[in-house]
Amino acid sequence: MLTRSELPENPVVLAVRDPDGCLHTITTERVRGGKIRMICTCDANRASGWCEHAIQLLCTRYDSVVDPSDDLEFRFEDVVMGTPLADMADEVDVALADFHAALRDMDAKRPSGLDRDQLRRIAELATDLADTASHLDATLTRFKKKLAAGLGS
Repeated sequence: MLTRSELPENPVVLAVRDPDGCLHTITTERVRGGKIRMICTCDANRASGWCEHAIQLLCTRYDSVVDPSDDLEFRFEDVVMGTPLADMADEVDVALADFHAALRDMDAKRPSGLDRDQLRRIAELATDLADTASHLDATLTRFKKKLAAGLGS
């Protein structure tokens, strides 16, 4: 991990586009003590203190970046790689994937009847969904607190 003074560009500003076409700006910078400050202009970030744009970028997925380039990605990674914030984003990413999988299972595998076996299956699916939702909630709570505080290295 480079020190703040060694970074060739700090902050790094990226434009991202939602699937619905909305354009947002994410500003990421390394501040004192190796902490990261990351701010997105989207409504989700303003309302919840985090957004999937930030998670995607911290997990080095650049699909939503407007005008991506190797140089821009390299500069962004210089700022965030090797920091606890990037590691925490990986945890959030896994928890989000687990939750979405459980939600899809609930929708796809939910029985329509109410006999004993079908009720048990519904209970199993609901338990899986509740467990993944609780895990996601706990993971997001930790991520938001660290993101709001500028997570130190």
